Amino acid sequence: MNSFGKKATARSLQLQQLLSASNASLFASAMLAAILAYMQREVIAAGVVAVWISLVGLVTFIRLILVIAYRRSPVYEDSAVRVRIIRFRMGVLVAAAVWGSSGFMMFPADDPLHQMFLVFMLAGLTAGGVVSYSADLVSAIVFSILAILPAAIRLFAVGDSLSIAMGISGMLYLGFMIMVIRNTNRSISENIQLRLKVSAHEETLKANEASLRESQIIADLGSYTLDFGSGIWESSDVLDKLFGIDGNYIRSVEGWEALIHPDDRIEISRYFKNEVFGQNKDFDREYRIIRYGDKAERWMHGLGKLEFNARGMPVKMRGTIQDVTESKLVEAEMRKLAFYDSLTHLPNRLLLMDRLQHSLAYSARTGKQGALLFLDLDNFKTLNDTLGHEVGDLLLQQVAQRLVSSVRDGDTVARLGGDEFVVVLENLSEHALAAAEQAESIGEKILSTLSMPYRLAVHDYQNSASIGATLFNGQQTRMEELMKQADIAMYQAKKTGRNALRFFDPQMQASVNQHAALESELRKAIDLRQFELYYQIQVDNALKPLGAEALIRWKHPEQGLVPPLQFIKLAEETGLILPMGTWVLETACAQLKAWQQDALTRELVLSVNVSAKQFRQADFISQVKAQVHNHGINPMQLKLELTEGMLLEDIEDTIKTMNILSEIGIQFSLDDFGTGYSSLQYLKRLPLDQLKIDQSFVRDIVTDSSDKAIVKTIIAMAHSLNLDVIAEGVETEAQLRFLFKEGCRHFQGYWFGKPLPIAQFEEMLKPGAIPVGSGNIPPGA
Repeated sequence: MNSFGKKATARSLQLQQLLSASNASLFASAMLAAILAYMQREVIAAGVVAVWISLVGLVTFIRLILVIAYRRSPVYEDSAVRVRIIRFRMGVLVAAAVWGSSGFMMFPADDPLHQMFLVFMLAGLTAGGVVSYSADLVSAIVFSILAILPAAIRLFAVGDSLSIAMGISGMLYLGFMIMVIRNTNRSISENIQLRLKVSAHEETLKANEASLRESQIIADLGSYTLDFGSGIWESSDVLDKLFGIDGNYIRSVEGWEALIHPDDRIEISRYFKNEVFGQNKDFDREYRIIRYGDKAERWMHGLGKLEFNARGMPVKMRGTIQDVTESKLVEAEMRKLAFYDSLTHLPNRLLLMDRLQHSLAYSARTGKQGALLFLDLDNFKTLNDTLGHEVGDLLLQQVAQRLVSSVRDGDTVARLGGDEFVVVLENLSEHALAAAEQAESIGEKILSTLSMPYRLAVHDYQNSASIGATLFNGQQTRMEELMKQADIAMYQAKKTGRNALRFFDPQMQASVNQHAALESELRKAIDLRQFELYYQIQVDNALKPLGAEALIRWKHPEQGLVPPLQFIKLAEETGLILPMGTWVLETACAQLKAWQQDALTRELVLSVNVSAKQFRQADFISQVKAQVHNHGINPMQLKLELTEGMLLEDIEDTIKTMNILSEIGIQFSLDDFGTGYSSLQYLKRLPLDQLKIDQSFVRDIVTDSSDKAIVKTIIAMAHSLNLDVIAEGVETEAQLRFLFKEGCRHFQGYWFGKPLPIAQFEEMLKPGAIPVGSGNIPPGA
């Protein structure tokens, strides 16, 4: 209750106390008035006495009617209580004024004896008013002043010594009464506050008791008292409900034990004997019961405190028992969420590592080999992209089911996330070779099972997987290392064409370490710009330089010149090809700008290889335009070489990008033509300027009839599409003669010059400096 509520309640109690004392007060007032009128009739005119007694009677009657009305219709709202208190005060004021008028109307001027009697009656009336009105300080003080003061004034007015003494005595009496009124009012107010506090405590206690009973019902919390001497226990209604028993159930120790689940009975009995009684510990245990009524299995949490006799022997136990079945179910569900994958319900990484640790310990203890299989689904991303993640989830669920059915009891199948699964095989042979054969047999069974057709909603689907395997014997190898080894082996399986199983070996690890070191060095090389462009000359049939192909070289500070075959693929895998490609484009444009200042080189065209990732960048067009603009070069002298593999994806976007760049003059050459799988129907739509015959066809062109046919076809196709054709990898005079004979007029290869640094390349451009083997080729040969 807030302070405002407390004040309102106090005022209500104050009004009740005023009304409760009013009947006696009004009766006493009437009796005193009658006695005074009777005694003063001899010294006061009859008419005056009649008027005064009539006023007293009228006021008393009106106040009595109001008191009766207020009692019959009590009010509790603070505003109504305030109004009634004010009205009560007005009634007291009127009554006091009527009694005060007796100091003039009933005061005999020449009769000291009757004067004394009047003062005596008023003093008695005031004393009664203290009792009746002290609950309201204002009413009590006003009544006392108005009742006594007029008579005291009249006594002072008489002027003789006796009257003055009586007047002084009346004023002293009034002062004393006011002090008594204040003290009495304070006591009454404190009493009211005390009653309020007691009432509040009682209400709180009742509320707490009700809340406790309600909480016990809601929380399924029952209470009991167990007497060790008699072996009898008493229980609350809630506990009877929890146990499913009624009043006829025999509440003995044996009856309690009969309710405990058979699997927990021995443990609970041992717990009581060894700890509760043996060590005088409080009872605190979770256990299962079989409910007596419906035979339902429920989990209970029992608490109990021992009570001891004078000799320190336990004689009783009081405690509570709560049904915690729901929380146990929630705990089990939380454990499931923490340790199991929500989609497939297989163990997750956390539980997998725990199982793997146990398997390592088992292997160390028994000497038996174990195996870790790391499995990744092939082309899972394509399934998600084409049919949606919902269908992908269906595949993962069915894969999980098939994996579980493919392994032995005791083996673990877990999902790491995405389309990655791990299988832990235990209890394999003690010999590594035999264990590997066992693991391979299970792995092949898994591959065969996973490659069978799936029904995914309305879709028929066939899939495969790649598996990496590693053996373990004891705890010589850490779990993280085993996972890494199996992962490496899995990627080796993918490289062999997927749907395969490969075992990890140290050579694989060495390759991975070398790969990681190379990646780190490559990142450093990009930051430090340790690259250089080499230029391989391209010529026409008159051996006149047409331009060059820019080829990147890595000048490692310790290893020297690193060939592109060792780092280009890595750069593509890691995305480092993007900053490398930007640097190549920028450097090539800068070189074209420099060539434009020299009459010997201003007509040369420079070819730049563009990777698929670089070409697919959203801002690739703006990059090329920016470099051309920033260096102020002729865009027709910049040729971008694309591979056929780039045409397999997003052909429409490829055509759009090429068209935009062609409009500003950029040339395009299709590199390695004939080695890819691009459709000829797209070839005619591409804004190409040149086809480049791959060196794999040129190498055996003199001796291999298939290569001859392919090269003739490429040259004829280029001519029919009105495209230039250039052959790369020309290294012999015989190759050059054949290409020239079939109509190829542009060439590139060691016969004309190796890739060279810019200074050596520009030196060979001088007239007569181009090497052409052992001799010139006759015109038309």
